[in-house]
Amino acid sequence: MKYWIQAFRLKTLPLAVSGIALGAALAGMHNKFDGTVFFLAALTAVSLQILSNLANDYGDFMKGTDGAANRTDRALASGSISPAQMKTAIIVNGFLSLGLGLLLLYVSLPNLKAFGFFLALGILGILAALGYTMGKRAFGYSGLGDAVVFVFFGSVAVCGTFYLMEGNLMPQIWLAAIGMGLLSAAVLNINNMRDTETDTLAGKRTLALRLGKRLSLVYHKALLLLGFLFVFTSFLSEEGSLQIRPNLTEPMLLLLVYAPVILLLTRHTNRVSELNTYAAPTTPETRAPWNAELKNLSLTILLKVGVYALTVWLFVG
Repeated sequence: MKYWIQAFRLKTLPLAVSGIALGAALAGMHNKFDGTVFFLAALTAVSLQILSNLANDYGDFMKGTDGAANRTDRALASGSISPAQMKTAIIVNGFLSLGLGLLLLYVSLPNLKAFGFFLALGILGILAALGYTMGKRAFGYSGLGDAVVFVFFGSVAVCGTFYLMEGNLMPQIWLAAIGMGLLSAAVLNINNMRDTETDTLAGKRTLALRLGKRLSLVYHKALLLLGFLFVFTSFLSEEGSLQIRPNLTEPMLLLLVYAPVILLLTRHTNRVSELNTYAAPTTPETRAPWNAELKNLSLTILLKVGVYALTVWLFVG
């Protein structure tokens, strides 16, 4: 069982929940939060993320990108799970994701037209999870991974959750979707910066590989700063202010909410800059610091979404 838990890559799951949490938080600002929808949407997102992780393990192994010489931390490359077992798990998890998605839509969408649209989105989400590394035209191998992550972790997760609770969309929600999409692309970018050497050998032309070390780091910093800025801006009122309650001034709230983000991003980007100066990691030991940053950034994004939501609910009238 422990090998399957490792294959699920639990460190990636906070990011899967973050977009759902952000959409739900914004719905809560409009007094439309629905606990059942949130729970089912989060389960669906986690199931899709696990599906993507299993499919990536399988696709990279079958293409020769991951092997015993360089990725003993992967289930297939290490030999702890066989390709046949992984393929079965992918099929089972694909149907599980579809089932959870159908249940979510049944609970939240009485309109048949909207049901069909969201069902199509869900099927596209499953195909995207499978198509990152699987198949002859895997988009992760052609540098399109960032764009696909931006769409599904941003627009689909945030706007979809908000719509299922509220029943419509507004400009603030698109700002949040853009922000979450940028932050999600930043998490993928760390992963790709870490793997540039092995990806080069396998012909996997990720955006980080195309940009090179220096520009991929600049790209990473821009994704994070703009991402958090868009997310924070989405909590503003339509008039562009925070409508603060009398017990808190707007500068105090800005300091309370955004200053910790700047500190966290400074620490994170400094650490990634240090890692980026070393030789490309090729063993589990040399990958460990990168993996730690991946996990920390995913948790930071989820934490800050929670802080934004809590702060607004407590102090914004």
